[in-house]
Formats: sequence, C-alpha cells, structure tokens
Amino acid sequence: MDDATARRKADHLRVALDEDVGHIGITTGLERLRLNARALPGRALDEVSTAVTAFGRELAAPLLVSCMTGGTSEAGRVNVALATAAQRHHVAVGLGSGRILLEGGDAGSFAVREVAPDVPLLANLGAVQLAEVGVDGCVELVDRTGADVLVLHLNPVQEAVQPGGDTDFGGVAERIAEVVAGVGVPVVAKEVGFGLAPADVAELLAAGVAGIDVAGAGGTNWATVEGHRDDRAGRVASAFAGWGWSTVESLRAAVAARTAGRPLTVIASGGLADGVDAVKCLALGADLAGFGRRLLPAAAEGPEPAAEALGVLVDQLRIATWAVGTESVTELHPSVLREVE
Repeated sequence: MDDATARRKADHLRVALDEDVGHIGITTGLERLRLNARALPGRALDEVSTAVTAFGRELAAPLLVSCMTGGTSEAGRVNVALATAAQRHHVAVGLGSGRILLEGGDAGSFAVREVAPDVPLLANLGAVQLAEVGVDGCVELVDRTGADVLVLHLNPVQEAVQPGGDTDFGGVAERIAEVVAGVGVPVVAKEVGFGLAPADVAELLAAGVAGIDVAGAGGTNWATVEGHRDDRAGRVASAFAGWGWSTVESLRAAVAARTAGRPLTVIASGGLADGVDAVKCLALGADLAGFGRRLLPAAAEGPEPAAEALGVLVDQLRIATWAVGTESVTELHPSVLREVE
C-alpha cells in the first residue's frame, strides 16, 4: 500500500469536514426551481408512498448515501455510521474509492455489508485507475466489499490539480465498456462534483453503463479540496472554483438521453441541500437523489446522529411529495415544478 494514498484519504475527510470546499460562481440550479405547493394535497400524509425499486432491491425512499470516503480508520467509522443509517431507513449506500483496498490498504474501512445487509451497496473506483487494475481488479473490489453495484468515478480536474494525480484519460470510455461486459454487476458512472456534459452522457451510454450519477457542480468542489492540501495546488485550483455543469444541467442531459428501450438508472447528486431538492430532482426525471457531504458531519458523530440526519431527509422528501398533491414519488413529474428568476 502507498502511504501517500492513505494520507490523502485522511486529508480528504478532514478537509471535507472542516473547510469551505463549495463551488464559487456556479450553483446547482435547483434554487431557480420551485415546487407547486398545494394547500389541498388531497390525501393524508401517511398515504403517500416513497417506495421505489433500484438495482433489483426495494427501497423505502429514492435516496442514495453517496460514495464519500474509505481507506483510513476514521473513514471506517464514518462508513459504518452511514451504512447503519442507510439500513435503518432502507436506502442505498455507497463506499469511497476502493483503490486503497486493492493496494493492500485498510480493508476494514470498507467492511459495512454486515451492518447494511438488505440495501444496495455501491463499491467505487476511479475510472482512470482501470488502466492499472483492469476488469480483474473491479471483480476483486466487488467481491471483497460484497457490493451490488460498481461505481466508476470520473474526476479529471481533481486529478490534474492533485500533486501526482493520474491524468491519462485516454481510452477510459473503452475500459469502462470492458468492465461493464466483465464485472458481473451493474456499473454506474459518475462525476465527482463537476457534472457531466451531454457528450459525456452519450459516451457512457454507448459504453453500456446501467446508471449515470450526474454529480453536478454546486456542491463539493474536489479541486478546492485538493487545494487545501497543498499551497501550489490551491493556486491552480482557484481557477476552477466555478468549473463544471450544474446539477440541473447534468440531470436534464442524462434524462434526455434515456430511452424507453434502454433502461438507465439516473442519480441526481451534487449539492442537494434537503429533501425538497430531492423531490425537485425526482420531478425532473431522476430515479434516486444522492446526498454526500450533507450527511458527513452527522456520520462523523456516529450511527445514531447519521440515522437521525438521514431520517430528516426522508421526512422532508415525503412531506414535499404530499404537499404538491402527489400520491407517490414515482408519479412526480415536471408539471409540479416552475422556474423563477
């Protein structure tokens, strides 16, 4: 195992918890959307269904605890807290990059299947690392984590800012297609917080991915995170404070690319603030809404605070679905939204 990788993971967790690492000059776009509030929702709140099916499993709500951390002892405690919360509320949960596990690092920080046996578990690896680990490494990662899904994340700007980052993105789409064909579980492609261009979505669909997590700009800026770790990286990162495609732009691109004959799970993430934002994304066509750093402070305190924070999001989502006059999250539609200046 590379000690530098372990230190970097510990730094990422510390910076994400303690520093201001949001985008500057670009927002999610969700603030320009309003839900059409109804004073006569037409039914009792407890009649509203938030249940969905994702990755072959029934979920109590269309939420994903997004891939965040791993590889250090503190990350292990955070992952257990997040996974425990996900199991409590029966929603999907993702792990941080498993590269360090494949390098012989702290496998314990990824061992959460025991506390989350009944929900979709998403393993995670940087797509640029496929040149090193190949399909076999992906199979190993899925097997060792007990994951139902493999997430391949795309982070070119983060890698370019990070000292010693991997910046050879040649052939990445082709390698993703190889993994899709050989890993044996659904593959989701995601950005890490700069969003996906329509051209990216088209290439990923051509590669055969089962899902797209748009991870739009407006939330955590991973170039800024790297900038907090190194002075020169910080100077480089400053030019990318407003980089990327907003969450709404990326989500609309992914939804538009989905066709009736090509099943595709679309995950909306990137700076979602609450359950109302989640409902806006579901109304735009997302299948799941992902929350990352929003849950991190509570998870750092332990399983109970994490479960409470996630429960608040679930309650917000249910109330907003009801208060626009909709019976189920599966019936949410753009007609419940309006754009404002």
